[in-house]
Amino acid sequence: MTQSVQTFWDKQARRYDNSEKQFAAVYTDILAKTSTYLNPDDHVLDFGCATGTKTIALASKVRHIHGLDISTGMIREAMKKKESAQIPNITFSQGTIFSPELKNGSFGKIIAYAFLQLLEDHENVIRRIHELLKPGGLFISLTTCFEEKMTFRVRLQVKATLLMKKLGLIPLHVNLFSIGDVENAMVTQGFTVIESEKIFHGMTACFIVVRKETT
Repeated sequence: MTQSVQTFWDKQARRYDNSEKQFAAVYTDILAKTSTYLNPDDHVLDFGCATGTKTIALASKVRHIHGLDISTGMIREAMKKKESAQIPNITFSQGTIFSPELKNGSFGKIIAYAFLQLLEDHENVIRRIHELLKPGGLFISLTTCFEEKMTFRVRLQVKATLLMKKLGLIPLHVNLFSIGDVENAMVTQGFTVIESEKIFHGMTACFIVVRKETT
């Protein structure tokens, strides 16, 4: 990601939680689904953790969870929540999935919510996630699929976003994924699909769980 993308998300950090309230019911369901795949001994990476709300919600299910985000502003907000909640098994850091301190084979589970559709290099990112997982480890993600069904209102919002991107008003990349595109991207990088579910909340998203095989 470029510096302009980091700056964009830094500016969103303080109001990010308010913007996410409209998806509260969806994320309650997604966190419950995710929890069924987590174990008390797991070391988990929450990639694209934003302000850490979901990281904190999952902390009681695992041994340790690390929240990672490109935005310094988002991590600053996440750290405030951690200090307030006084949860010892959470750490946060600013960086990318390619940060050298992340070691291959060091995580049992990796989570990424509503993030892959914004990555220009999503193939390389999924490949890197595969490297970071232990054999038998799971990648659990929720990805917005703009090629699938959406309400008229949401479609107008997406078109407006794409126009602003074309005009250079926002630095974000947008992948127009279908459900099949998400599944194929995972399989191409060596994952086996365990679960794939279509979720609709004004727009369509793919909740998918994939496994890194042991051989």
